[in-house]
Amino acid sequence: MMRTGFLSIVILLCLTIIVTSGCISPSHQDTSSTGDSGAGLKSVITYPTIASGSPITCPGNQPAFITDKNVYQTPEIAEPAPRVPFRDPVFGTCIVRVTDRTKDISPDDNSKGLKNEYSRIESFNADGSRIIVRGTAATWYLYDAQTLEKIAKIPIGMDPRWDPFNPNLIYYIAGPVLISYNTLTQEQKVIHDFTTDFPNDKLTFVWTRYEGGPSRDGRYWGLMVEDETYHTIAILTYDQQIDKIIARRDLKGVPNADADSVIISPLGTYVVAQNDYCERGTLGTYDKPCGLMVYDRDLQHARGILRIIGHSDFAFDAEGREIMIYQDIDTDYISIVDLGTGKITPLEPIDFSHTAIGLHFSGLAFDRPGWALVSTHNGGHPTAYTWMDDDIFALELKPQGRIVRLAHTHSLVSSGVEHDYWAEPQANVNRDFTRVLFTTNWGRSGTDEVEMYMIELPKNWMEQLPK
Repeated sequence: MMRTGFLSIVILLCLTIIVTSGCISPSHQDTSSTGDSGAGLKSVITYPTIASGSPITCPGNQPAFITDKNVYQTPEIAEPAPRVPFRDPVFGTCIVRVTDRTKDISPDDNSKGLKNEYSRIESFNADGSRIIVRGTAATWYLYDAQTLEKIAKIPIGMDPRWDPFNPNLIYYIAGPVLISYNTLTQEQKVIHDFTTDFPNDKLTFVWTRYEGGPSRDGRYWGLMVEDETYHTIAILTYDQQIDKIIARRDLKGVPNADADSVIISPLGTYVVAQNDYCERGTLGTYDKPCGLMVYDRDLQHARGILRIIGHSDFAFDAEGREIMIYQDIDTDYISIVDLGTGKITPLEPIDFSHTAIGLHFSGLAFDRPGWALVSTHNGGHPTAYTWMDDDIFALELKPQGRIVRLAHTHSLVSSGVEHDYWAEPQANVNRDFTRVLFTTNWGRSGTDEVEMYMIELPKNWMEQLPK
């Protein structure tokens, strides 16, 4: 959360996109995947099987995973060639540089680098056959997930999100309009124009503000509505299956109502808003929101469950409950909070005594409940002081949970250098936790010259771990 302000330079780009009108039907039928928070995974939806094409091949075999908390220095190696797999010299994982900034960027694109969008955003399509890649100038590219070759630059706007069932369908935001784009037919259609729902207001955006997408079944969206001054004037629950706003919380005149983001939880049970922090000893309420606010899907009730929150993501715990993994700023821990009960469970302390470590979390491996991905930056590169420094690791979501070290990021992120925002690894994981994407500048601080890398893990890697 709390994206830096310079990202706003792209917000007007999507308003120039011309699309055809007319709604389309959702690509699936509702099967009630939104049970109460403590009931676990109730979904009976059948999701597409992940494509079984040839995985990338590294020399040698995957050695035993490193699961300790020793400090391992980042090895000095030259930037790898694109699409040539290699093994991480420290952790032994299979890694490949997917993008090639010198050849893959289109001549009409001002981007200097290519990256996975964000830790909370799914890069792989429904069957795992395609990857969406972001240019640093807010452009978008489609890649083949098996060959890793660029397919095309695609004409879409902000916040592109894959449909969870149709591997060819992407949704994106053009100001206050939700649009679909078919990567196979190149057809664009208006799904919903929210200006008709606010006839007395001038809207700029109806969106999650970079941070999220629809519920896991693709039916529900939690959205924030911004007026011409970019203030949040309402929160919505939109049901795409029936093409209707089913809940609305008007926020005009409500103090501290400007949300940093508004997102639906994976099962569609909750709409979660991240607001400015609450004062110590207090939590937000329905009438005075602050901190992390959890609304029921009908937006009639709200609870403040955290007074302040760093970067975070939704995830499932081992029992299938909807939780959030986050940086606990008050305690300097990686923690989880149960969205249903508000119970906080500290997992791992963060050692800030040496450097200002930045953290991102990805809980997108919904087929592997009980695990999340963590990536860090600003850990003293090239010198590591703590085991977390400039590292990507899998974390089991329970006290004394297992840790699996996956890679060093090789990214130099200098505090106060604007271009280095793009070099934050912001690693994300696919649905079954077999592929991890991350961004790195490979030590080139102060430029946008970033590349996207992929870590490929064996299908049964979790079964190989010590208990």
